[in-house]
Amino acid sequence: MKTAILTLAAQYARLIYWSAEDACYIGSLPEICGPCCHGDTVEELYPQLDTIAQEWVQMAEEGKCTLSPPGSFAVINKSRYTLTPDVSNDIAKLRRSLGLNQTDFATALGISLSTVSQWEQGRRRPDGASAKLLSIIERHPELVNE
Repeated sequence: MKTAILTLAAQYARLIYWSAEDACYIGSLPEICGPCCHGDTVEELYPQLDTIAQEWVQMAEEGKCTLSPPGSFAVINKSRYTLTPDVSNDIAKLRRSLGLNQTDFATALGISLSTVSQWEQGRRRPDGASAKLLSIIERHPELVNE
């Protein structure tokens, strides 16, 4: 593959996130085609995303499609439940502050007991919607007890 294609393809944003619904990581090229690959680990998505970006750039070079220039995508996530290194302690602390066991906490959030357990054991992290819900509950604990 031409160096110009490899260089341009490398400039496109890559987004990797955990999908609790699919129970895997999803890889996305938001400036090119959106979600486009999945895998069990983040590391296995890097080469997949590189290959897909290179294929799209090559198609654009051949006139088969048009692409926006790279660099137009940014991700901002302000929830500490996805950013803090030891989110498992934060979640357990929040749950205990509400006076709930794991089962009742899971029921209050509308998620499985397994998910709460995995969060608190550090095996999984809350994704976007779940992290946002945890942030809201932390600021407004009365919402859980209504």
